[in-house]
Amino acid sequence: MDDNKMILEFDDGVTVEAEILGLFDVKGKDYIALQDKTDGEYYLYRYIQQGEGFEMKDIPDYDYEMVENAFNKIMQGDK
Repeated sequence: MDDNKMILEFDDGVTVEAEILGLFDVKGKDYIALQDKTDGEYYLYRYIQQGEGFEMKDIPDYDYEMVENAFNKIMQGDK
């Protein structure tokens, strides 16, 4: 990973080069937004800082809509 890009590898073996759009907070938890460099698709993950590294986790279904709505507001400039 460099400062603005990372490679995502999915369970099915597909890899995607994604641009890091940024980190954002929703109800005290950090999330990361990524965008596929090829097709423009967005990916949202829970972001957990660990020392000098970090971990990305899938967002549970029951929280995904809330996180997606917050991300959409940020993208529309309604932060």
